[in-house]
Amino acid sequence: MRVALLGGTGFVGTRLVERWLLGGGHDLHLVVRGPGSLARVARFQLPSWAACDIFDAQALAQSIRGCDAMVHAVVGDPDQIVIAARAALQACRLAGVKRLVYLSSASVHGQNPAPGTDDFTALRDDQPIEYNNAKVLAERALAGSTDVEVVILRPGIVYGPRSQWFTDLPRALRSGRAFLVDGGNGWCNHIYVDNLIQAIELGLVHPQATDKPFYVSDSTCLTWREFYRPVVEALGFGLDDMQNVAPAARPSRSVVGRHSARVKNSGAARMVLPLFSRRLKDAVKAGLQRYSAPEALNGFAIPRAGAPMPDWEISELHTCKTRLPMDRAVSLLGYAPEVDADEALARSARWLSGLWD
Repeated sequence: MRVALLGGTGFVGTRLVERWLLGGGHDLHLVVRGPGSLARVARFQLPSWAACDIFDAQALAQSIRGCDAMVHAVVGDPDQIVIAARAALQACRLAGVKRLVYLSSASVHGQNPAPGTDDFTALRDDQPIEYNNAKVLAERALAGSTDVEVVILRPGIVYGPRSQWFTDLPRALRSGRAFLVDGGNGWCNHIYVDNLIQAIELGLVHPQATDKPFYVSDSTCLTWREFYRPVVEALGFGLDDMQNVAPAARPSRSVVGRHSARVKNSGAARMVLPLFSRRLKDAVKAGLQRYSAPEALNGFAIPRAGAPMPDWEISELHTCKTRLPMDRAVSLLGYAPEVDADEALARSARWLSGLWD
C-alpha cells in the first residue's frame, strides 16, 4: 500500500518513518509544509516526499495523488487542527485516496473524563481547553464521509524516547522543580508510541476500523507516580525529589474564545475566511489571544523562579479519576499492544539517561 504521511516530522510521525524505513512497512510518501521540515528525518533515504500547503485541499490533493491511504498526524494550534482535518478529507476525495487514518486524541473527553466515559460518550466543544474543542470539531468535520473511509484513533498520553513528557524532566529534577499534582495518584491514560503505530497499521487495513472512533492505549494503565517512577529513578533521583503541589483552579473560556469559535464554524465564515490571507488571520488571532490570555504559567514549561505552578491541564491529567476503556479496539480490530508499559518506560529511561550521563 502506498501511504501518504502528514505530520511525519513530529514525534509520532518521525517514529513511524523510522519503523517503516528501517523495519519494513508500507510504501511511504512523506508530505511536509516545506523542505526545511525534513531536517529531523534527513538521515533516512526517503523514497518519496513532497512539500505543499497542507491547509490547501487542492495543493494537498496534487501531492498525494497515486496514494492508497493517508495517515494524518499533524500537530498545530486549534485553528490549524480543524482546517487541516477538513483539507485532508477534501484532498483525499479529489485525489481518489480511499482511506484516511486520523490521529485525534482522548482529550476530546477532557483531561479528566467522567466515570463511565467510553468511545460512544457524547463530545462537547465548549471545554476550557481549546485544543480539546478543536479535536472535537475536527472529528465532526470527518464524520459521515461516504466517499473516503475515515478511521479515527484517540490515543491518550503518547510517550517514548524524544517525547515531551520526558525531555525537560532531568533539568526539572536537578533544579528542584519537578512536581506531581496531588501526589500524581490519578490515572495516566498512556500509550507507547510504537503501540500507537501498531494501531495506525491496523487502521490502514482492517475493514472494521471505520466503525466509529477508537480509544487506544497500552495494555495496562499506570498512575502518574508509577508512570514517572522508572524514568526518575534511572536519572538517579526518587519520587521524593518531585514536589507535591496543589491543583490549579478551573479556568473559564473567555468571551472572545466562545464567540470566535462560534463565528469561525458558521456557514458564512467558512465561505468568507478563505478570502483573507493567512498572514492577516494569524495577526488577528494573535491579537485576540493576547487580549484574552490569562496570566498563568504553562504546566509544560519549567518556571524560572518560585514554586512550580501547574496549569489546569496538567492538574486535570495528574488527578484523572477515570481509566478509559479500549475494549472495542481489542474486540473489533484485534489490537494487542506489542510493548508492555514496563518495557516501554525502560526504553524511555535508557534513552533519557544516555543523553544526560
